[in-house]
Amino acid sequence: MKKYIIFILIVALAISFVLGLYLYKLNKINEEIAFEAEYQRIESQNVIKEAENILKETSSIDNKTSPNTKIIEKIYYNDCEHLVQTEKKITESLINKNESEFQIEYMGWEIQKFTPSEVVVYKEVYDFCNEHFLLKEVEGEIVIYALDKYDNEREIIRETGIQTKYLSELDIDNLKEGIKVYGKKNLNSIIEDFE
Repeated sequence: MKKYIIFILIVALAISFVLGLYLYKLNKINEEIAFEAEYQRIESQNVIKEAENILKETSSIDNKTSPNTKIIEKIYYNDCEHLVQTEKKITESLINKNESEFQIEYMGWEIQKFTPSEVVVYKEVYDFCNEHFLLKEVEGEIVIYALDKYDNEREIIRETGIQTKYLSELDIDNLKEGIKVYGKKNLNSIIEDFE
């Protein structure tokens, strides 16, 4: 009987040893798999970062202004709530600039679009835009006045040379009171109608 107990203990010890060795190797394999997965994750992140850096370098090299670049300035005037947009030709000092170099030249402006063919910049100002006009009849002629933010005549912009004696009674009455116009396009359109 003692031999049975010793035999069972030796077999149990052998089984325990084999089971422990199996669990140890299984744990070691799982650690290696986890290590390999983490290594692959880090490696793929590095590849992605390198690709992003290459794209940034490439895009910053390609996105520079040229002599053909149009600059569109948008200014929002808070006092009159008008957005005035003007298109300008690029100046020599702004040619061959990337976005960050261009931003230095346009300090205080927000760059809304930056491509080699077009740059759109925007800013808000607490002021009254200079596109408020008043058409008035003065001594039988149509005169254009600039208006201030209180709708007062600021200064004469232009004497049109258009005689009011050839206009309708309604037009003459409106001109005597004064016709308020916003925008240079609208102003030109109304002047053309009177010619």
